[in-house]
Amino acid sequence: MAQPDPTEDIIPPRIGNRLRAWRRRKEMTLEQLAQATGLNKGFLSRIENDAKTPSIDTLLKLARTLDVSVGQLFGEQIDDAEIHLVRAQPSKGPEPKKGYAFVPLSPPGQTPRTEAFLMYPPLRFKDTGQAEHSGEESLFVVEGQIEIKFADRTLSMTAGDYLQFPGHLVHQMRRIGPRATILIVVSKS
Repeated sequence: MAQPDPTEDIIPPRIGNRLRAWRRRKEMTLEQLAQATGLNKGFLSRIENDAKTPSIDTLLKLARTLDVSVGQLFGEQIDDAEIHLVRAQPSKGPEPKKGYAFVPLSPPGQTPRTEAFLMYPPLRFKDTGQAEHSGEESLFVVEGQIEIKFADRTLSMTAGDYLQFPGHLVHQMRRIGPRATILIVVSKS
């Protein structure tokens, strides 16, 4: 009687999402990665979509080209730059002023696909305080009450409320009351 093969039950590692993330972080297209590694672009696409499991030789080429370890491709090692932690601030934010006040939360010196920051809105809408940008904006009212004004409507929001909208819609915010804090996340297209 033949012994069962112990490798039959081993599930091949899925590295597609990590490979794609590292390639994009290095600002490389699939075509550029294919040229740099000597691998076929379609083959690399299948690896990124977890439709193909790369050999050890392929993993080594990818890791060397992307300047990461094989452990990072497998998700077993995490680069310190991949995790960005912002600790709670000792104060409740800046004192209310006449304009907007911001506290950046995203890592400095990068052009991330998303940017996050805390915003402390002014008490009044301003003629020059309108914003519009590419991508999608999400905001969460951390404390206080605010109004967000669009071209044809104004929405009131209070602590715990969440709003998401395309950034190209012209908008501005103001607080209602002595203090308001908003978490804003802008995802870029």
